[in-house]
Amino acid sequence: MFVLLNPTAGGGRALAQWRRVAAQLESGLGRLDVHGAAGIRSTQARIAESLRQGERRFIAAGGDGTVNLLIDTLASLVTPDLLSQITVGAVGLGSSNDFHKPFRNGSANGVTPCRLDFGAATAHDIGVLLYTDTHGVAHRRHWVNNASIGVTADGNHRFNTSELVLTWLKRVATGPAISYAALRALAAHRPRLMTLRSDEQPQVTLSVSNLGVVKNPHFAGSLRYDSPREPASGRFHVHLLEGQTLPRLLSALLGLSRGRFMGRAGSRSWRASRLAVEAPDPFAIEVDGEVVLARRACFALLPHYLRVCP
Repeated sequence: MFVLLNPTAGGGRALAQWRRVAAQLESGLGRLDVHGAAGIRSTQARIAESLRQGERRFIAAGGDGTVNLLIDTLASLVTPDLLSQITVGAVGLGSSNDFHKPFRNGSANGVTPCRLDFGAATAHDIGVLLYTDTHGVAHRRHWVNNASIGVTADGNHRFNTSELVLTWLKRVATGPAISYAALRALAAHRPRLMTLRSDEQPQVTLSVSNLGVVKNPHFAGSLRYDSPREPASGRFHVHLLEGQTLPRLLSALLGLSRGRFMGRAGSRSWRASRLAVEAPDPFAIEVDGEVVLARRACFALLPHYLRVCP
């Protein structure tokens, strides 16, 4: 069984946490073939070789970025027919571990969240992000949890930086680090004029404060939308906040910490299978905690393309 381990996840605590649970996991799952996440090309080469040798069960041991790296690599390497034969599990060693939420009973050492019941794996949609970067180059990325544009993406962008205060906070406690990055993003936020086109609906131009494209409503620590988790529906939920002032953004953040979003002033929510976004200036897009800069983007889904452990 192939394990992609990110030893630097969780503010650098992941390797020690993995060492505490590895023997227990191996006793239940059998031999684990552990590979450190050491760059995209190296990871792709190792996964490709494992696939050639017939491996069909893969585990991401790290945070949401590690899950994203594993699934994006698998989806980029293989045909849809082969991808449907692959099963992905995960061991949550990251700062937020949104992929595991809501947390289930399955855990190692009673603390580390795990999704490793390969016998009960079910089909899962894979999100696709097609975007044009700031140099006009087209890219394709895959995601499984959620994506965002606006203040949430800006907060994730700040969280992923090596700013001294954030680096220290991430090592001490994840919650305060997420809150610090979010507050910095909120203080700097200005609504951005964007053009949206969803499925076959006419395009609209709006002043966007935040846009969530969601399969799993949990994101950024304790925050969550009030839409259901629908892993294999063939659609995602879109949650939009328009033209928000700082007090209203703070109110929205408080609501999201309690799982309340729909119905607030300036909000819209709907289901879609495709969403195109454009803006006059480059903007940040967050996908499963990883951030890219783009001039235009399109979100879509590959329905039932992968099996995922519950």
